[in-house]
Amino acid sequence: MPDPIATLPDGTLTFLPERLNRDPAVLRGLTNDEMWVALAIGASIGLIIGAPLALATSSIAMLPTCMIASMALVLFAGGKLLRRAKRARPETWLYRRLQWDLALHWGVGAQHLILHSGPWTVRRTRRHREGNP
Repeated sequence: MPDPIATLPDGTLTFLPERLNRDPAVLRGLTNDEMWVALAIGASIGLIIGAPLALATSSIAMLPTCMIASMALVLFAGGKLLRRAKRARPETWLYRRLQWDLALHWGVGAQHLILHSGPWTVRRTRRHREGNP
């Protein structure tokens, strides 16, 4: 069986498959970084919801309970939604989409993106005759 990664006699690789450079999906289609962001968002939501509930019930245990529950909910529901959104798109799609949204709505990083939308035209300055380049 031939080696799937071709090497030269000196040991250098002539071809490196693209998938080796991708971040692996860790949980429900989320990469490691995306999972940590989802957990942080879930913990923040749980803190916002759990603090008033802890005061209302006079039980401090309500705070970590709400945080863990909302972390699980955001992780599983967000992972499902993000997996569907990322399907059949390049690996950098999510980050470019977030960059575009920030530039369009908040003006952050707008100098790095083209935000104009319009018809695409190709104009030629001179015509080529047959036989003449």
